[in-house]
Amino acid sequence: MNHITIQSPAKLNLHLRILGKRPDGYHELLTLFHRISLADTIRIRKSQKGFKLTTNIRSLETGEGNLITKAYRLLQKKFPKLGGVSVQLAKRIPLGGGLGGGSSNAAFFLLGMKKLFNLKIPRAELITMGKKLGADVPFFLSQSAQAEAWGIGEKMRRVPSGRRLWFLLLVSDQGLNTKKVYQNLAWAGRPLSLTKERGIVRILRSFLEKNKIREASEFARNDLGSPAFRLMPSIPKAIAVLKDLGVPWVLMSGSGPTVFAVFSSRKEAVRAAKKLATVPVPYRKVICHSF
Repeated sequence: MNHITIQSPAKLNLHLRILGKRPDGYHELLTLFHRISLADTIRIRKSQKGFKLTTNIRSLETGEGNLITKAYRLLQKKFPKLGGVSVQLAKRIPLGGGLGGGSSNAAFFLLGMKKLFNLKIPRAELITMGKKLGADVPFFLSQSAQAEAWGIGEKMRRVPSGRRLWFLLLVSDQGLNTKKVYQNLAWAGRPLSLTKERGIVRILRSFLEKNKIREASEFARNDLGSPAFRLMPSIPKAIAVLKDLGVPWVLMSGSGPTVFAVFSSRKEAVRAAKKLATVPVPYRKVICHSF
């Protein structure tokens, strides 16, 4: 096998709580990751030597700052005789959208390289490698449809996703920098209980499995909303527009700015998108589903 083509899906944070701030400046969190069908395509081809990454997005860094490049360098350290590759990345997941595109790209590149070169690397070691690249990378390496994560996102437990959900995404071409969002997070409260918050996630998941979207929405929240709203006022406006249309579950994903609405069927998602067509919002509409 000389080449491989793989899909690199995005994720949503169906729930994200900030539990507290650590002495090292990082924040403890609890989130429910959910993988979706919006995906990039990665094509990896063996070459005689070296590494080359090309993409359809001009503004995307393809050098040493790119997570795919960093992932290749980690593999080089472990496998000094690793062959060269040329990588083509077709992006559909928006940059800086809170959908984990870069983390997904790094994870699925690693999985693709493992298969293409038949690399003998245990899953646990691959996860450790992923943690060095980013807190969201282990989720994608797990190839799980849904997972609960805590700590700074590095501790994870796969959980059943139940029935397929449908989503209407409001996607902006203007990304948000995750670091800036966290820097604008005002934290002055007492740490939240991880045990209690995980219990809330269990309730949320229980309602989802019973197809009770409205009931589940009452437990879902994203604590990064407030700082993101200050940086990009169009986010709360987009959320308000969807709620005015009667959509019960509307949330921002990750550190934003992508806004999503949750539905139990494609028909409902399409209906909401059609209603939204009459309202001017500075977002592109994307309909996708659990993946």
